[in-house]
Amino acid sequence: MKRADEELILEFQNGHEDAFEELFRKYKTPVFNFVMRLLRNRADAEDVVAEVFMKLYTHKHSYKPQARFSTWLFTVARNTSISRARVRNRFSSLWVSHGQSDGYEEIPVPDSSPLPPEHLIGRETAVVLQEAVEKLPDDQKEALILREYHNFKYDDIAAIMGCSLENVKILIYRARVRLRQDLPSILMEGQND
Repeated sequence: MKRADEELILEFQNGHEDAFEELFRKYKTPVFNFVMRLLRNRADAEDVVAEVFMKLYTHKHSYKPQARFSTWLFTVARNTSISRARVRNRFSSLWVSHGQSDGYEEIPVPDSSPLPPEHLIGRETAVVLQEAVEKLPDDQKEALILREYHNFKYDDIAAIMGCSLENVKILIYRARVRLRQDLPSILMEGQND
């Protein structure tokens, strides 16, 4: 029998370690995918996921049942990702030499997780969509990812992002409008190659 998240976290708060393990198994992949899409760096995403679950473990009593557990956990993941991005922006990236040239190149880390919506056909279209989403302003991208990739409700997104419900609706609307405008031109560029 599957137990509700809120029941599991309450059990964990009462000392049942197996409840933590069940929450970890359920959320490690969704949290990783969310963080990976925000940070675009696998090593940072893995570190953030570890930090998020360490925070859950050490600060288990900071969760209060007023919010859904998934909303609370994704809020922790978002805030930890923002902190990681700030730290990363203060330092230079890891650049490596490939030996073929005198210069150095940054190694990109592709996100291999499947991209909704499912009606997109072909990996090339998914890559084009992912590139278009990456070009969105950070707040629009984050709201859209939470809605389309993780199926959060608008009020949960507002709680995660710490903004009003109206602001979330505007962010998602603007993101969708921009994607509708940008995708046809991006798709046409790909056909001319």
